[in-house]
Amino acid sequence: MSEEKAREYLARALKEEARRLAALLPAESITLMELSRGRRELRLNSGDLHRLREEEVERLLQLVPVYLWLNVRVPLLLRYRREEDGSSRYLVEGDIWQRRLAALMLGLGLSAEGAAELSVAQFGELVAKFGSLVFVSIEARWEEGEI
Repeated sequence: MSEEKAREYLARALKEEARRLAALLPAESITLMELSRGRRELRLNSGDLHRLREEEVERLLQLVPVYLWLNVRVPLLLRYRREEDGSSRYLVEGDIWQRRLAALMLGLGLSAEGAAELSVAQFGELVAKFGSLVFVSIEARWEEGEI
């Protein structure tokens, strides 16, 4: 197989895998007010339903002040990015409310800025405590000329 054909094949395979993974991401979000009223499922891009764990929902409702419940939404969306130097970055996707939610979930308190980027340890803590409330996407970068 020529190098050009191999690149084309790999590019097609990566695009297909990206489409498959995108179907597993949430198509909607839920306010904490909705959670407090018993809603425990959200629809994924695939049309399937994702069930939120009751103990995680209850823990979250205790962490976030009631006056924020109409503004704060779940799931928390994170984007993983691997840097050229080999370091890992976990970026909080969405608006300021998502960043504030991340900070509250990590026990950092409520701040104007929230948490825009998480350390590897903070990422592990979030997934351990709130696994059903956190979705992670992977940022893929394709360098021309690489296979």
